[in-house]
Amino acid sequence: MGLFFYLTIVIGISLIYYGYVKKTEKDIKMKELELEAKKIELEMKKLEYRQDSSE
Repeated sequence: MGLFFYLTIVIGISLIYYGYVKKTEKDIKMKELELEAKKIELEMKKLEYRQDSSE
């Protein structure tokens, strides 16, 4: 019974850690996508400013 108990605990901790790692990877990916969207918005504003200033 002792071995089964420790095995269950180890598997439980492993699953919690795996979930944590996947969550942090997802959060990092979301922040990267937000950064790319902001870069695109900045480029669009730069182009609009250049177009407006040339007129």
